[in-house]
Amino acid sequence: MKKFLLIIMCFVILGGCAKLGKPETFLFTEENYPRIDGSTATIPLIEAVECALLGKARTDVKVNVSKTSGAYEALATNKADLLLVYDGGDETRKQVNADELFETAPIGKDALVFLVNQDNPVENLTTEQVQKIFSGEYTNWSHLGGNDEPIRAYQRGIGSGSQALMDKLVMQGLPMAEPAKVRVIESMGGLIDAVANFVGGPTGIGYNVFYYVTEMRKNNYIKLLSVDGVEPTYESIQSGAYPFVSEFYSVIRKSEPADSPARALHEWMLSDEAQNLMASEKYVALHANPKANTPHVDGNYAMYPQGEEPVYFPGTNPYALTPSKAYGKLYFYLGAIHSESSSSPQFYGLCTADGKIVTEPIYTVATLLTDSKGNTAYLCFRSDLARKTLSNPAILFTTDGSWVKDYDDAQFCYGFNGAADSVINADFIAVKKDGQWGAVNMNGETVLPFDRSTPDGIYGQPDFRNSGPELMLGITADRYLASGKLYDAKGRLIADDIKGLPMAAAGNYFVTTDFSAQSAPVVIYTYTLDGKMLAKLESSSELVQWASPCGDYVLARLEDRIKVYDRQLQELYELPLRLDETEHRYAYMRQGAGVLYDSNLTTKFHHTYLPDGTKLVTWYDPDMGENFAQ
Repeated sequence: MKKFLLIIMCFVILGGCAKLGKPETFLFTEENYPRIDGSTATIPLIEAVECALLGKARTDVKVNVSKTSGAYEALATNKADLLLVYDGGDETRKQVNADELFETAPIGKDALVFLVNQDNPVENLTTEQVQKIFSGEYTNWSHLGGNDEPIRAYQRGIGSGSQALMDKLVMQGLPMAEPAKVRVIESMGGLIDAVANFVGGPTGIGYNVFYYVTEMRKNNYIKLLSVDGVEPTYESIQSGAYPFVSEFYSVIRKSEPADSPARALHEWMLSDEAQNLMASEKYVALHANPKANTPHVDGNYAMYPQGEEPVYFPGTNPYALTPSKAYGKLYFYLGAIHSESSSSPQFYGLCTADGKIVTEPIYTVATLLTDSKGNTAYLCFRSDLARKTLSNPAILFTTDGSWVKDYDDAQFCYGFNGAADSVINADFIAVKKDGQWGAVNMNGETVLPFDRSTPDGIYGQPDFRNSGPELMLGITADRYLASGKLYDAKGRLIADDIKGLPMAAAGNYFVTTDFSAQSAPVVIYTYTLDGKMLAKLESSSELVQWASPCGDYVLARLEDRIKVYDRQLQELYELPLRLDETEHRYAYMRQGAGVLYDSNLTTKFHHTYLPDGTKLVTWYDPDMGENFAQ
C-alpha cells in the first residue's frame, strides 16, 4: 500500500480569522511518526491513521492505549506525543494541568448511550428518569413502565471517558448513588457483558459510548434505549437531536514546535481527508466531504482480527445450553480471563469437537464427574461477569449435552474422592437446597433425601474404609490407591507395586508422580487400571510440580511451562505456562475437560486446543489486556 502524502494547510491568524496559506507537504516515516495514545473507543481510528500515513496493512498495526485518564497522564509525562481521545472530565484535566499545557481540537462526535438487556420491555427513558435511576431514587423497573424487578444500575470507574461524559452530560452536578462494589465496571466491554449476561434476569442498565457499542463490541443480547424519545443513531448524533452528544479530540502539548510531526498530524485531523477517513471507520465526523480524497486503509476494525478463521466474537452466540443428542462430545473453550491468579476465575463456553460454538463463555468452574458405572458429566457454574467471581446457578449436564439439569439455588459440596477439576465416585453429589443437604446422582435424580444439616456422611471411602488403610486416594470410580497398593471398590488387591502419587483419571489409565527422592529427578509413571506399568520418565533437573492425565495425553506442569506427552511418555510439545513478557502469551489447561489454552495479549486471541494440537476455537477477547495481571 502506498504511503499517503500528508498535505498540511498552514494557517495565518489575522484579526481572529484563519486564512489559508500556501500548502506544504509532510511525509511521515517510522522514525518520525508521533507516539499516539487515546481512549478505548479511538483504537480503530488510531489504527486507521497509522495505516494511511505510513502505508501499512491493517494487520501490521498493533495499538495499545492507556485509556482516557491514562492517556492524558501519558501526554503530560512525555510518554505520548498526541492523543486521539474522549473528554477525560474536569478532575483528569485538573490533575494534568490540561488547560495550561495542552492544545485541544475537536475532531468528531460521539454520544453517551444507555443499554439494557434485550428482554427488558422498556424502550425509552427521559433525562429525568435516567438521573433518578443513577442517583438511586428509582430502584424498580415498575416505576418506568417495566416489570416489577429491581434495577441493577452499573457504573463506570472514576477517570474513564464514559464516567466523565455521564457526569458532564447527564448528571450535571447531581450526585450518583454510592454503587455496590460489583456494580462498578472497569472495562467498557465488561459493562456490556454484565448487562447482557446477569444471571438474575434482564434487570441491568449501564452506559457506554455509541461507537464502542455499535462498532467495536456488538452484542445481540443488549439494546440501546431512546432518550427523550430520540433513538441514538449516526444521524441523530450528527444533528445533535440525541440529547447526550459530545465531541472527542486531538490533543497535543502547546509546546510542540510548529514543524513537529505531532503538530502536523494534529492539524491534519481537521482536514477533509482525515474527516473522510473517520467517516469510513463509522465515526461521526465533524464535516466529512464526499468530494475530497479518502485515504485508503486495508480492511476496518469490524473485520479485525484477520488471518485466523474462524474467529468468534462475544455476544453473537447462545447463552443457554439446549439439550441435544447431535453435539457429540462437548469441550470447554476459553473466552475470558480476569487474572493470572487462581483466585479470579476464567470464563468458558462450550463447543463441539469440530469447533462449533454451542454457548457463550458464561461458565466458571467446570468439574468432570464420573460415577461407578463409568458415566461422565460436567458440573459447572453459570457466571455473573460483573462480579468476576463464582456464582449460581449451577448446571449439571452430560459430556455430550444430551441432557441438562439446572440448579438455580443450590450449593454443591464435592467431597474428597477426586483431584483438581476431576471428581470420581460421583454416585452421590452433595447438594444443599432450601437449607438442607441431600444428594443427587449424575442424572440429577435424588438419591439421598434433603434432610441433613451438613454434608457430613454423604461422601465416604469404599466399603472397606473402616478396616482398610488410613489414606485411600481415588483414581477412578472403582480404583483406589493406598501405600503403593491398588484396590478395587470392594477392597480387593489388584497390584502392590504402584510408584508415586496419583491424579484422578476418567479414562482407562492413570498417572502418578514420584517425589520420594528429594535429591533425584522426579519420576512420572503411567499405569493401566490393572496396575500394569505403561511407561516411566525421569525428569531432568527442571522441577516438575505434578503430572496428570488429559484424555489420551499426559500433562506435566513445570515452573514456567506445560509439557505434553503421550501415554508412553514421549514428549510431543510444550506451551509457556505463565505470562511471557516477550511473546505476551499465557497458557493453562483443564485436565478434566481435556483441553489446553494459549492466550496472546498482542492479538487478544484465546486459542483452545486438544492435547494433540488440534485447534478447537479461536476466541477474540478485546478486554484481555485489561484483565490480565501485568
